[in-house]
Amino acid sequence: MVSRVRLIRWLGPASLVAGILTIALAVARGEANVYLVLIVPIIVGTGPLAFLGILLVFVGFLLTFLLWPWRPDMESEAQGVLPVSPEGPPPARKWGGVVFLGPIPVIFGSDPRMTRTMLLVGVILFLALVVLTVLALLA
Repeated sequence: MVSRVRLIRWLGPASLVAGILTIALAVARGEANVYLVLIVPIIVGTGPLAFLGILLVFVGFLLTFLLWPWRPDMESEAQGVLPVSPEGPPPARKWGGVVFLGPIPVIFGSDPRMTRTMLLVGVILFLALVVLTVLALLA
């Protein structure tokens, strides 16, 4: 039972890889074109192979999201075995991130210190983008 669960969670990434390979085959056969707009790949397909590849990529993302365990210890909890450490409960994890919507950074974090750190990272990345854009325009 456990090995079947482990294999099922790889169904999403396998579908994603199969979709990417199918799109590559469609491009090689002339049924699709790939354009790069800024950093976003745009795929324009005219044949059924391109449609199948795009469908497999979407299904791969969906299945990976639905079937992949959120924590590595989920399998042991599902079997009724809870991890126990003599030091007590593990420390809370801190996380944060920066998402750029155009030139505007959107910052988030699990606590105020991590949010401030991500704000600093966002400002540094924004300034680097401005400097690189100005240098590219002057060249």
